[in-house]
Amino acid sequence: MGCNQCLNQLREQEITSMFNEGESQNFENDNLLYKETIYTDNNEENQESNEFQNNIQESQEIETKINSCPQELIKEKNEEFNMKILNEINKYRVKHGVEELVYDKKISRIAQKYAEKCARENQLELSDNKYNNIDLGEIIFCGNEDLTPKEIVDIWYHEGSENYNYKKEPEISNNFTQLIWKNTVSFGLGHALTKENKLYIVANFYPEGNIKGEFLKNVFPSDTHSETVSVFSINTRFLEEILNSHNDLRAKHNSPPLMLNPNLSTLAQNKVEKMAQKKEKKIKNKNKKMGENFYFSKNNTSGEDVTLAWYRGKNKYDFAKGIIKKNDEEVNNFTQLIWKNTKEVGFGFTSDDEGNFYVLALYSPKGNIKGEYKNNIESD
Repeated sequence: MGCNQCLNQLREQEITSMFNEGESQNFENDNLLYKETIYTDNNEENQESNEFQNNIQESQEIETKINSCPQELIKEKNEEFNMKILNEINKYRVKHGVEELVYDKKISRIAQKYAEKCARENQLELSDNKYNNIDLGEIIFCGNEDLTPKEIVDIWYHEGSENYNYKKEPEISNNFTQLIWKNTVSFGLGHALTKENKLYIVANFYPEGNIKGEFLKNVFPSDTHSETVSVFSINTRFLEEILNSHNDLRAKHNSPPLMLNPNLSTLAQNKVEKMAQKKEKKIKNKNKKMGENFYFSKNNTSGEDVTLAWYRGKNKYDFAKGIIKKNDEEVNNFTQLIWKNTKEVGFGFTSDDEGNFYVLALYSPKGNIKGEYKNNIESD
């Protein structure tokens, strides 16, 4: 029973006794005082209760903000850390005359999941990570949380680089050779801390390196094969944008992500450079074995904008009938971009002496096959 309720009951008993003794005038006066007292007490109690509830609500709002803010900061910091690692890796790759790696968000999600498992179990063990059922190359690492991205990559690089013999196949592979493996084109990274602040890092590479019998073709001495560096080194960001935007749009239509194929990219680059020399604004000789999307602009643009230009044909495509007009290039670009059975892609891009920008994408297996549209094109 609350204090105010007890006082009210005692007050009622006192009033009843006074009334029985015939003190009606005093009762009326006291009763007025009694009502005022009860009203005042209850009003103060309600005010205190409201203030208490407001304080609780305000605390909950503050706690929500505190809990939500770090998640965004953590995500931003994680991405920043990953890109710093990639930047350090690419410095070494350029030094050894091979193409810079492209950052792949989907591979990073795979790596992140395994890094968290390692930290949770506090165990350093290679994974069986795959991307589209294809094995990924991997560097797994555990160290002090205070290590910088440069220090981490330096550790990987110097694990085998000092006395490496570039003229013969090594007996064992190491992190150094995976870092500078020529045919590797994509990269993803995950990292996590244990309760004791030990840092676990999982770096995944596609296609994987350190393949027996292939070292002489993929591992070169530093500063001696710069002529092999292609347009990939010039604009890695463009490649990241165009590949990731492709796969983001494909996901909307339930199509699997595309893998970047260096051989297709070489073919695309050779062809688009010839087109730029001749200032061709359309593809004259279509490739019969591979799908092709071409983009021309008077100014350089982002990889995402190029992809969205090809995606624009969606508005003209009839999803119900699964039929397109034979010469509608806009729709052809859209359907090839999201064609479900296409697995790999290569990109070439360049500018001519007037500043015009050319982009060519080659797809394998090719899309836009008559009678196969309904099986390969889904609405978003």
